[in-house]
Amino acid sequence: MSREERKLRKHFEERGKREMRKANKHMSQVRAGEPKPPRERFDSRRIDVDEDHLPERMVVQKRKESARAETALREAWAVEIGPGFCDVLSAGERIRCRTTGEIAIGDKVLFSPERRRVEEVLPRRTVLSRTDPHNTRVERVIAANVDLVVNVVSLKSPPLRPGLIDRYLIAIGKSGAEPLLCINKMDLMTSEEDREPLRPYRALGFPVIACSAATGDGIELLKAALAGKLCVFAGHSGVGKSSLLNALDPTLQVKEGSVSSGNDKGRHTTTSSALYHLPNGAVVIDTPGIREFGLWDVSVADVRRYYAEFEACRCAFSDCMHTHEPGCGVKAAVEFGAISEARYQGYLRILASLGTPGG
Repeated sequence: MSREERKLRKHFEERGKREMRKANKHMSQVRAGEPKPPRERFDSRRIDVDEDHLPERMVVQKRKESARAETALREAWAVEIGPGFCDVLSAGERIRCRTTGEIAIGDKVLFSPERRRVEEVLPRRTVLSRTDPHNTRVERVIAANVDLVVNVVSLKSPPLRPGLIDRYLIAIGKSGAEPLLCINKMDLMTSEEDREPLRPYRALGFPVIACSAATGDGIELLKAALAGKLCVFAGHSGVGKSSLLNALDPTLQVKEGSVSSGNDKGRHTTTSSALYHLPNGAVVIDTPGIREFGLWDVSVADVRRYYAEFEACRCAFSDCMHTHEPGCGVKAAVEFGAISEARYQGYLRILASLGTPGG
């Protein structure tokens, strides 16, 4: 090969290398301008994902959503509540279910028939609640969706506690249900003076029914007041709520208790809420008796509003708390007997329980 031929060959080889470099550079620029394929993200709704390669929270979420898709929930009515369980009534069938949240008797719920578990509590129409006796920051719902709250009391054995009545009336007013004051054990009354503590409530227009489960007096009036309604019996221990139920319908055979002879306090015969159907269409929730009743989510303004008799009194100050202020019309009315002394003292105790200065 001559010298000229070697130069020509070298020229073509170098030219080929330059063309190759240009082509590679062009391809790199084309690739850089192309959009990158999207990253695959985990979709918890997919059921074909291998659970062995997923975090635990994703596995739990996927299983829950898969279960909801496969299980048709049914609406039911909570008729009995216990630790970790709830008996629900659906299409005439009573089913025991597991619970995971706060459920009250009377609640409308959605439950899974296959899993036998309450999945959701539906919005409540009315709510009767109080504070937890061991933690005032916790709400305890006594009953939900009731039409009528029957505060059962007695004049004697155990003695009447007007302050407890006042607390129930405030709680009932906040609940959205209607109140009824039922005075049981009227057969123990010895004189008309025993009725005197009831006068303020009758004067304020609260419905009051006096009766006796022992003699049957007033039971027909109580039946008529309950007819066709969802009701709850609530009150102090030993006032005879269970006895009233047996008087309303002897076939119920509800266990009855008695009052302790040592301290004149009621014994807790009913230990959990139960629901009973009466022949006249009434449904009655019987709740355990209580000795203290803490008001839940009640402000000072709420307390003043539920003492309606205070509104007619003129005070020197528009924001008068009716405790220590001069020129208080409410205190003057108490002195003249126009306002019940027991009601006023109950008002002061409630203010004190709310931590209000002067209460």
